[in-house]
Amino acid sequence: MAAPKTQGAATQGEDSDGNRGGAGGVSYEDTKDYILEPLSLPESPGGTTSLEGSPSVPCIFCEEHFPVVEQDKLLKHMIIEHKIVIADVKLVADFRRYILYWRKRFTEQPITDFCSVIRINCTAPSEEQDNYFLLCDVLPEDRILREELQKQRLKEILEQQQQERNDNSFRGICMFCNEEFLGNRSILLNHMAREHAFNIGLPDNIVNCNEFLCTLQKKLDNLQCLYCEKTFRDKNTLKDHMRKKQHRRINPKNREYDRFYVINYLVRLSFHNLKFDCMSTN
Repeated sequence: MAAPKTQGAATQGEDSDGNRGGAGGVSYEDTKDYILEPLSLPESPGGTTSLEGSPSVPCIFCEEHFPVVEQDKLLKHMIIEHKIVIADVKLVADFRRYILYWRKRFTEQPITDFCSVIRINCTAPSEEQDNYFLLCDVLPEDRILREELQKQRLKEILEQQQQERNDNSFRGICMFCNEEFLGNRSILLNHMAREHAFNIGLPDNIVNCNEFLCTLQKKLDNLQCLYCEKTFRDKNTLKDHMRKKQHRRINPKNREYDRFYVINYLVRLSFHNLKFDCMSTN
């Protein structure tokens, strides 16, 4: 079902000077007293991200479900079918729990209690005008939700990292020489750095190491260079290319690897806080 239309809602349009006005509907002053008790976050889907069996995410308004890895398809669905836009979605630490939270809240109160309303085609006849709903962290409840999800995700990541650092039952195979290693993950990572000049960073800075290594191995199995990401006709050609071009490293521009480094979770939380501090001083 589509998001409900609203009559007489504040809109985003142009003033007499042709300047864009802020989205109407909900302002910080109007909503700063809405939150009277701590937020109740949905239960985590459990564990860390796995390569298989990725949980699905429901639409906020209907029963459509999309795999977590197909987040963009869900966002597109919500824009087209329900006319709702989520701002700065890349800064949401746990997209599934974020969606589940708002799915519940939208059953409790009208969407216009939370979202700014943007009217498009303002100068067109009324039958051609349409309303879109913007969910963003200008709303204090949304901002607090994002902060809590970020803190929870950082807590989970640090716990996972500590578990992996202390785990001496790790078992892995070198992706370059096929030698098997047992014990701590650092043994394999240090071997690849020392013997094959393949350095993905200090072991203590990495999280979800098994998934990281599986991701890299899958690329090599598909005859893809880890650095330039070109595909080759056979393994020997790929190996020669990576050795001669000194491409035994990962592509630093590939954001797919960000989730395997603890520093990125710390930076994201700091950036979110800085972003709100800047908004508050304007």
